[in-house]
Amino acid sequence: MAERLLALAIMLGIAASAARAESAAVLRVAREDFSCPMTQERDACALELLATLRARAEEAFLVARGLRATDTEVAELSAYNEAFERHDRKQRARKLQELDARLADDVDGIEREQLERFRAVLVRLANYEADVDAGTEVRVAIPVETLRHWVEIVKLDAALYARYGGSVGLRPSGPYAHGARATLVAEYLAALGVQFLDGDIERRFNALLAAPPRVPFHGATPDFTPFWRRPIRSSYMAE
Repeated sequence: MAERLLALAIMLGIAASAARAESAAVLRVAREDFSCPMTQERDACALELLATLRARAEEAFLVARGLRATDTEVAELSAYNEAFERHDRKQRARKLQELDARLADDVDGIEREQLERFRAVLVRLANYEADVDAGTEVRVAIPVETLRHWVEIVKLDAALYARYGGSVGLRPSGPYAHGARATLVAEYLAALGVQFLDGDIERRFNALLAAPPRVPFHGATPDFTPFWRRPIRSSYMAE
């Protein structure tokens, strides 16, 4: 028994040593080391570090300023999603009728292929919704925690821009405070005390932090009104 325990201890020690050899600490924040696998691409390592630390900084900002999503806000977003689904379903039915009419005409070549592929998608969606109505399919509801996260992201962007300003990017749901997030991360790390243990990772990390938004906002003042408080746009055609 003693020999088996000794062998097990040796094996565990070897495994731990191997794990340490396969990764290296590249960043220290408040006495906590962050490591990256030796086989990981350097840019991927820096990007993963930035995502982790940005999430922590945002969480601290949300808590400090009482920006947690309320039940009322979550219910409002849920009601918007239901209204959007009803509207979108009606619009897709109208689009399907339009496609059937166009395909009945003399349309050929690439245009017909494109229209038929689009029609096939709309038919699949219509069949799925019919099955949901009949009770043979179950519509997957968006988890409440996901709804809370969406609410908090919008509140976070508005609060960050109001505090720090900076560059603004655009995503499908609306503008986001790109530059303000970078400032938040920098302040968060400075307050905790950051020490890079790898100069190359430090350069890559800082380059990512300073990078401009992929799709920049151009205008006088960005509108951070939550998307669920905006009018529902027609999905395919004007009413």
